[in-house]
Amino acid sequence: MHEDDLIRAVTAAVAFGVMLAGHYIGDHWVQTSDQANGKSLDVAGCVRRAALWHCAKHVASWTATTTIFLLAACWWLRLPLQPGWLVAGILLNALTHYIADLRVPLIRLGRLLGRAGYIENVGVVRPAGAASTGPGTALFELDQAWHIGWLAVSALLIAGPPA
Repeated sequence: MHEDDLIRAVTAAVAFGVMLAGHYIGDHWVQTSDQANGKSLDVAGCVRRAALWHCAKHVASWTATTTIFLLAACWWLRLPLQPGWLVAGILLNALTHYIADLRVPLIRLGRLLGRAGYIENVGVVRPAGAASTGPGTALFELDQAWHIGWLAVSALLIAGPPA
């Protein structure tokens, strides 16, 4: 393994780890209640324009959070970042997050891949009634798996191309 390959591998691993931490902070601490409750296109009575706006605001703050985590770690560890690959990774991450958080594309993909029964039958019963989204539901787990998978791809992009 060449030194450049080792640096890329470390950069990818660090990028994934710190962006995963930023992901959870951005999704569960930074996101507002209005954004969380208003960003989904699959909710009864949804106003499309409002949902798109809530989702965009969430993804903007979420992307800022993951990017701050990434840049701080790379600065702290003195890891080299190539601006073009950094931007490509961040944009891919933001775009895929936006698509999933609108819910309808994620639900359609899940159904296309044979996950309809999982989505429709794995929910939780909460004091206010049964919930089909949020922690403990199939849709939440598929959402998080989607995000983490794309975080991994984004981290590889951020590390740059093979030498």
